[in-house]
Amino acid sequence: MSNDSFRDAEQPADHSPEWGEPLSTNPYRSPLDSASTDQHTIAIEPEVLTEESGGRRVWSSVLVVFASLAVFLVTSGVMAAVSVYVVHGELTLRLLRDPAAMEKVTQSRIGLVILVVIPQLAMVTPSILAALLSPVRTRRRLGLVRGHWPLWGWVAAAFATPLVGLISSVVVGSFMQESDSLKTMSSVFRGHGTTGFLIPLALMIGATPAICEELLFRGYVQTRLVKAWGPGVGIFIASVLFAVFHIDLVHVIAVLPLGLFLGFVAWRSGSLLPAMAGHFVNNVFSVVAVVLAPEDQNDITLAMPVAIMSLSIMALGFLGTLAVIAASIAYPDPNKNLPTPLPIADATDDPVIHT
Repeated sequence: MSNDSFRDAEQPADHSPEWGEPLSTNPYRSPLDSASTDQHTIAIEPEVLTEESGGRRVWSSVLVVFASLAVFLVTSGVMAAVSVYVVHGELTLRLLRDPAAMEKVTQSRIGLVILVVIPQLAMVTPSILAALLSPVRTRRRLGLVRGHWPLWGWVAAAFATPLVGLISSVVVGSFMQESDSLKTMSSVFRGHGTTGFLIPLALMIGATPAICEELLFRGYVQTRLVKAWGPGVGIFIASVLFAVFHIDLVHVIAVLPLGLFLGFVAWRSGSLLPAMAGHFVNNVFSVVAVVLAPEDQNDITLAMPVAIMSLSIMALGFLGTLAVIAASIAYPDPNKNLPTPLPIADATDDPVIHT
């Protein structure tokens, strides 16, 4: 067979109209998933089977995780000092050590933005830099591709994610008390949300982690771990790392199921974007629920909006979950139907099809 004929056979026939990527291109695909019942094996070009694209190297992901944690902690400390100066007009050790002074910082809109947004942007920077240095194209390395789910699968994932978060919160809350840090965070959200800042607050808390955390944990880390160790281990480890980054023990336990679900969505859809959408919607609902929830738990009238929202989350989440399952079954990874490539050592300079 001629080289031209081989190249024609090698290229996937379907292409995404939005991204220009083959629909069979899945950055989360593990070599363990490439087995095929087809009796033909195709020798492909050696560069397709490099160590990077094969995904066996995981040290870079470990390094990026530690670098991201270090950058996040350092930047958080620096931004705490910056926000104190911005809000109080001066920077002293007394102000940094004074809980009342820091509370005033969190009550300030600009102070809250500085404390939340900039550390998150700093946290994701190492993973973006590492992806830029990767021999794999940056968008594909981070999972920013079209994937193979239809748009309704993305919408379904967005609706299903808050249900996972709600169930997890209820279960964890049944045997663990809300921590002081979570109470403080709820108080800050409620203070801003009831003073005309609810929509910007919900969008900020929704979008910033949905972009930054997903790029790091599901985009950079999970893509590598899934390729190296398969989807089960890869998704679990990436989800544990995602949960641990939340530091507070109650929060860590509560967000672990959320991380597992988002990891499944990213892997099964072949794209990070549905997971980003789900993370965003979950955080927006969480902020709105915290703001609307009455501080007096016995006030039934004030609790009605939260009850209505919870019922809506359950109804839409149930339908979304069914649709996610349907998308997973109806739109599997097209790569699973591709022939298994020969090892690099067996590939010849003149590719041929072996039968």
